[in-house]
Amino acid sequence: MLGGLLTKEDIQFSSKDMNWEEAIRLAARPLLQKQKIEERYIQAMIDKVKDNGPFINIGDHLALPHARPEEGVLEKGLSLLKLDRPVNLLDDPKHPISVFICLAASDNNAHLEALMSLTKILSKKKICNN
Repeated sequence: MLGGLLTKEDIQFSSKDMNWEEAIRLAARPLLQKQKIEERYIQAMIDKVKDNGPFINIGDHLALPHARPEEGVLEKGLSLLKLDRPVNLLDDPKHPISVFICLAASDNNAHLEALMSLTKILSKKKICNN
């Protein structure tokens, strides 16, 4: 599922100070530029966090912003942003984030498959780092 979805053009690094909303916007920029998502998808990702809390914080300093496919996904894709200076999700110091992986899935099945694949990859990486 993830093979070929994340290319070097989809990966960004930033040393700028920003808030969590700016970080999500920046993280999603490659998907927007490649016309894989519409602008409204970015706002939907931000609104989901505001409405549902820090559910995108899926691990140590790691966030997976995403929204529903019908909220502006044109084509499946991933993008990644690595921050030198972590941002606090919802301005809460309990949720510092330095890596944002934006997920755009074109349908619910692709959405779930991508989430499961990412979880497996991240779990293996965590095991290897321990």
